Amino acid sequence: MLFWKNPEFIRYARAELRPARAVTAAALALVICTLIGLSCWSSTESGAEREFFPVFYLWTMGFQFVVLTFWCASACGQAIAREREMKTYDFLKTTRLSASELLLGKVLGVPILAYYTVGCTVPISAVMGIVGGYGLGTIVMTYLLLLALGLFVSIMALWASMQVEGASARAVGLLVVVPVAFFFSFAKSPFPGFGAISIFPALFSLYRVNLDLARVAPTVFGWRVSFSVLTLALYLLFGAWFALMLVRNLKKEIAGIRLLSRWQAIGLAAFLNLLFYAFFNQLFPSNAITTFDDVHLISQHQLAISAVAFNAFILYLIGIATLSPHEKLKVWWRAYEARDASYFSESGPSWLWLIPAALIAYLMLVAEALGMRARVSLDQWDLGIAAAVLGVTLIFVIRDILFLQWAGLTRMKRPLLKGFLYLWLYYVAAGVIVILTTAISTPKAQFMVLGALTPYAAFAYADTPVSVWPGVLVGLVLQLFFIVLLLRAIGERLRRPALVPALSEG
Repeated sequence: MLFWKNPEFIRYARAELRPARAVTAAALALVICTLIGLSCWSSTESGAEREFFPVFYLWTMGFQFVVLTFWCASACGQAIAREREMKTYDFLKTTRLSASELLLGKVLGVPILAYYTVGCTVPISAVMGIVGGYGLGTIVMTYLLLLALGLFVSIMALWASMQVEGASARAVGLLVVVPVAFFFSFAKSPFPGFGAISIFPALFSLYRVNLDLARVAPTVFGWRVSFSVLTLALYLLFGAWFALMLVRNLKKEIAGIRLLSRWQAIGLAAFLNLLFYAFFNQLFPSNAITTFDDVHLISQHQLAISAVAFNAFILYLIGIATLSPHEKLKVWWRAYEARDASYFSESGPSWLWLIPAALIAYLMLVAEALGMRARVSLDQWDLGIAAAVLGVTLIFVIRDILFLQWAGLTRMKRPLLKGFLYLWLYYVAAGVIVILTTAISTPKAQFMVLGALTPYAAFAYADTPVSVWPGVLVGLVLQLFFIVLLLRAIGERLRRPALVPALSEG
């Protein structure tokens, strides 16, 4: 279905672009452009018209990026949660429109007033940019980036809105803007490609705002690519993943949401690992070390440990994305007890699926090492140590995911959020215990406690004068014990019969 014929899009377009509202928004946009122009004129020296046009263009363009980004995040961040609050979400679940058609209508329709308001200022800023000396290709690429950013923020905010309800929806939607700023730091790292998730490297390199950054280009498997092109590609790829999660769950209640299937989650893990090695550029730090003092050439051993740390985040991500809802887990348990379902069923526990994800991550690390063996010896990668550290990390992740699954089977309100808080409290308490041990005991005892309570000791073995592996082994025994306890607790919860209210007599 063409988007302008989409009923959901038409519904928002008619509601948001009523004639009086559209005229008011256009007039307000023109007033703001006038105020920006007067401010820029007053800030330039008398007779310096050549300075006025580029300054006016840059300020207007920056205003457009800020307004569209935050407007899309705010509007889409409460779109689905607002439907639930107004009790109209059931109409979306029962409509003949598919989830894909609903998603398209919402992504383009919810922030349509934002696109219209910013669009009213685009002709003015484009003319000012051309008069100010900027090339037509630069201006076109700028507004392609603006459109891509608006769509990407909208789909992320809808994804966040799907999973929350109440007054917190708008705040959660605005939080999706954080990656736009956070990932900028990766532009000055051995993985500059991840910096393209932020819009700033693309804009800075396009307008040569930061001369050091303008001379740096990210690489994809060694091929240099501009930040602008890579930003558009990453918004398309990550937007497709968010769209997949929305299409799977858009017509479900919060309790029944499961973001990805098990195989899709493993595919996401492989995709993120592929980006990790595609964006790695060992030559970048050595070439730019005279420009960036905080960037250093990393060794193969450091790359392997970084890959393990990166996959710890991925394992948590896919473990949470594949947690089974309470009702589906109950149904699976009954079928499993009757030998009609497998432990690897889509509705079963998710923790076993973390093992193939970790195995794929390690195989991709080995493939990277084999691909570079003509230049770097395999011994420098410490693949055995990397496997051990990944195994330790996997055990801790499995324990935490099982705890979250157990929390989802309790009667707590918002069990997943409270499970996160309990895990955070655990790691804070572990940190306090380690600090106390450091103050009153030897480094060996400190690493025994660190290895017993957290996976961090396995990562720190190369930088410490004492052996950390005894503490790590103690920690593995403890975590395996906790895993068994959690499996038994989950089984006990699933065995409980459903509570049926007793019928009143008479």
